Amino acid sequence: MQTTSAIEEALDKQPTLTRHFMTLAQEARLSHAYLFSGMTGCGKKALALSVAMRLFCETPTADGLPCGHCAECRRILAGDNPDVVVEAPEGQRIKVDQVRHIKDEFSKSAVEGKTKIFIIEGAETLTPNAANGLLKFIEEPADNRVIFLLTTNKSLILPTIISRAQLVEFSLLAPKAFQEVLTGAGISANQAALIGALTNSVEDATAMTEDDWVARVQAEVGRWYTQLVKGDATAFVTVQTGLMPLASDRSRQAILLDVVVILWQDTLNLKYLDNNQTIAFPKLRDVMVQTASQVDEVTLLRLVETALQTKSALASNMNFQNIMETMTLAGLDLLK
Repeated sequence: MQTTSAIEEALDKQPTLTRHFMTLAQEARLSHAYLFSGMTGCGKKALALSVAMRLFCETPTADGLPCGHCAECRRILAGDNPDVVVEAPEGQRIKVDQVRHIKDEFSKSAVEGKTKIFIIEGAETLTPNAANGLLKFIEEPADNRVIFLLTTNKSLILPTIISRAQLVEFSLLAPKAFQEVLTGAGISANQAALIGALTNSVEDATAMTEDDWVARVQAEVGRWYTQLVKGDATAFVTVQTGLMPLASDRSRQAILLDVVVILWQDTLNLKYLDNNQTIAFPKLRDVMVQTASQVDEVTLLRLVETALQTKSALASNMNFQNIMETMTLAGLDLLK
């Protein structure tokens, strides 16, 4: 992240929230814990860093923003300020040792300022023990400590943590505007439709297009969906032959599950909304419209719910193939 890019990104992606938090920081009215929830690339970390910059900035601007240029702003963005602690998942999880480090830092006084800031990315990946360890510090807030928990999936956060932190829902970037950014970056309109439903990050979008991965996802998940809605048990085989080769690591497995959720949500939306609305699988529109017209609302809702539950299963280290096969059998049963 370049020197001024954090505040610029926050203002560009979340202007209203950014101005609000700058006011809170300026007036010393920040709460002890926030849960920032939103899609990857929507500006969660940029805003958290901007708050830290505002608290330490040596020369704030006339309109109350961090300057982005002073030594303190640069140190925060470089990760060199001991009073700004940033943790992210190591591998697929945030582990107990990382929470132990956070707890140690909680017990220390601020070194250079009046406040210590904690930014925890991927909070949904906290192990149960790690989450419970963190909960104690959220339940018993200390003076001059502010913690930002960043998540792309609040449903995987302990309810006790959600209840003790201020939940801040980050809005999506305008879909059409972001798709224009993607097509401007050389991504096809067909792929941009799906990518725009998965992320607000151009960097992540570009990574998804490597080795034609997104194109293959659209083809294989589309084939699986078409078989499933027709009651064709071959969908079970497609999990092994078509989807597993795309699920090379945990990150891509999570994206594949998100894609399935999006498919069923779009199908449900097509039942009640304009058939010309933007969907993530433009080439599947006819099949999806037909499915929406033939399948009742209760069944579609259960299919969406079944797909959503797979995210928790993956977070619990359940085997991806087992997750997909179980969901496929459940889908065939619901649609028969």
